[in-house]
Amino acid sequence: MCMPKSKGGIGFKDLKAFNLALLAKQGWRLNQHPDSLTHRVFKAKYFLECTFMEAQVGKKPSYVWRSLMVAKETIEARSRWLIGNGRKVNIWRDKWLPSPNSFKVISPQRHNTDVEKVAQLIDSEASMWKAKFIREVFLPHEVEIILSIPLSTQMPKDSNVWVW
Repeated sequence: MCMPKSKGGIGFKDLKAFNLALLAKQGWRLNQHPDSLTHRVFKAKYFLECTFMEAQVGKKPSYVWRSLMVAKETIEARSRWLIGNGRKVNIWRDKWLPSPNSFKVISPQRHNTDVEKVAQLIDSEASMWKAKFIREVFLPHEVEIILSIPLSTQMPKDSNVWVW
């Protein structure tokens, strides 16, 4: 049986989206494996004083680095934080709530609190949420979401995970 030839070469309908997905995969690997040679080389050249996710394009970037910076947007859009000790996660900017709407806090940041990191919401000695404080700072539906996040007694590092 003779199969009709597909238009577009090897059958990819959207080559730009396919390329972006492959670049995002490489960016994800860079982000998840800071001990890799590739990560160390890029860090030394492009993001010495920050993380890959905080990095900027910079001056005179290589084609590969510019491409990874475009893919970084895809990673940001499709990843979120799993809470361990809460030290890496910014309460107001980062996606960390297990709620598929936005994964972000929508409660207004009160001017009388200087809480920035999720770690400030955790009693690390007891490995429990500071429930009373959380009830004072967040909207009721977010309080329930936050208090439902399980905490480990080992308080591991926070980890960035793929949402879907």
